[in-house]
Amino acid sequence: MADGLELLVTNGELAGRRYAVGPGGLRLGRSSSNDVHINDEELSRNHCLFEASGDTGLRVTDLASANGTLLNGQAIGIDPQPLHAGDRIEVGKTVLMVIGNGSARPSPVDLGLGSPAAPKPDAGKRRAPAANVLWIVAIVALLAAIGVALFVPRVSEEAPARPVAEEVPAVCEMYYEKVEADSQGIFRYELRLSDDGVLSVSVDDVPKNDRRFTKSEPLGLNARVELNDILSFERIGGLDREYVGPEPDPPALDSCELRVVYSTQARTVRVVNTQEPEAFRAIREKLEAFSKNQLGVWAIQYSREKLVELAEESVALGRAKWEDRDVNHGNLFAAVSAYREALFYLETVNPKPDCATAARQGLDAAKAELDKRYADQRFTVDKALNQARWEEARAELAVLLEMVPDRNDDRHREAAAKLLDVERRMKGGK
Repeated sequence: MADGLELLVTNGELAGRRYAVGPGGLRLGRSSSNDVHINDEELSRNHCLFEASGDTGLRVTDLASANGTLLNGQAIGIDPQPLHAGDRIEVGKTVLMVIGNGSARPSPVDLGLGSPAAPKPDAGKRRAPAANVLWIVAIVALLAAIGVALFVPRVSEEAPARPVAEEVPAVCEMYYEKVEADSQGIFRYELRLSDDGVLSVSVDDVPKNDRRFTKSEPLGLNARVELNDILSFERIGGLDREYVGPEPDPPALDSCELRVVYSTQARTVRVVNTQEPEAFRAIREKLEAFSKNQLGVWAIQYSREKLVELAEESVALGRAKWEDRDVNHGNLFAAVSAYREALFYLETVNPKPDCATAARQGLDAAKAELDKRYADQRFTVDKALNQARWEEARAELAVLLEMVPDRNDDRHREAAAKLLDVERRMKGGK
């Protein structure tokens, strides 16, 4: 606890409340998970953090809030700012003042509770001076306690204890934005994690492509653990706040921004019109892959041009595998996979490019041919099994497995189970 300084709310819905800042700090914001919860739409969910600084001081840190934190009328930015007695902190509609321990307490009030009149005692029976002093001190202390109870509602001297796990800063909120803009239009990819554990993504690719997309999903415990590892405080803290290059000619913008609010502080990294540092690139790629897996929309972090390019490459691969379908048993399955991948790339692209038609037609043809060949091969396998020709059955089952090499495909699993049974019978098992 920072002995000597406290926070007094002088304006807002909690006016009159006093807060002492304990060893774990005091977090303020709109979310009910904060130590100081204020229902104010002008506040961010996690708005700012007060911490002890040195033996007797305090400091305040803005947690990447939307509307900022003002200290004596000036926005404090992202760096922690020291506080002194008399400083005013403004957050939304709420104003707090830093006060010295014991200052702003109500003064003792004379309630007219004098001693009743009594016969004047003899000089020899008067109270000793020390007794008179003790009596006065007791009355003053009693009145001060009554005043505090009546006029200054207080919270506990210590902020609520934080879980031991928060000794290592955990990710509370996250904001990631990637922008590619030129005179033709703008592509913007935004990824957010709210403090209630909901991951959301939105894409705007306008006006040239008129492509928009949004989706959100709550994260489970394992996903939160994975995200904490990707955005670990050690990784983000080792990066500079900004990497800015010269403005290109003609004017264009290629930028990435990552803001992470941890349980104890916030970090922001921006990369604008310059090559991203290797450490940032690794974090960005892991974060984008994480969003792909969690939201099931892998292609959204790319512009239309990039998605069309990837789709065209997949269509070309599908055609090559289709043409070589008689060379290898697995080529038909590879053609189906390539055409499906092309359509997957184009899922959020509108209007569809020409390669989308080629991908659909190629997929239908390759899938129909694979189904026919698989049915014919399965008939051959079943015939060998029914006649107990185990060597032949084993060889034909191996062909089935080549035709559908994906272990997660039910057809592959069925063939693999039959092959195990055949091998057991060949060894004399029952």
